[in-house]
Amino acid sequence: MKRWGSAIVGHAGLTSPRELVGDMPLEVVYTRAERLRSAGGRTLQHWAGRLAAKRAVLRLLGLPPTPEHLGQVEILPLPTTACRASRACLDGHPPAVRLHGDLAALPPRPEGPAAPDGGAGWIRVSISHTDVRAMALAVRTRRLPEDGGG
Repeated sequence: MKRWGSAIVGHAGLTSPRELVGDMPLEVVYTRAERLRSAGGRTLQHWAGRLAAKRAVLRLLGLPPTPEHLGQVEILPLPTTACRASRACLDGHPPAVRLHGDLAALPPRPEGPAAPDGGAGWIRVSISHTDVRAMALAVRTRRLPEDGGG
């Protein structure tokens, strides 16, 4: 298992999320929650950013980007304590990573020395996009106070 992974997803000239995933089923690659969140007025850039983040996480974990693996990595915004609004909050929030299915059972820390906090560590992603491509970086970090219990 690596300490970081990155990915780029081009979306120039594409018009729909289905074109981003090619032959893979959209309903498998994106979780139901991701599809609902992305369909709510989001641009193709947001779909591409989420896909890039999923691929970056899989590279971090040393796994191929199969539809099943992509669908077991969920990328959704993590509301901060500063946000007092409901799900309709329009403020930007950092993306959170949740692993489902077989991926949830993977060893929680990278090979080598223990995480700095002695625990499993967390996967964090950063997503950026332009009008032609989305980029993401996934890294292993220690648990932070905002993770709830750090």
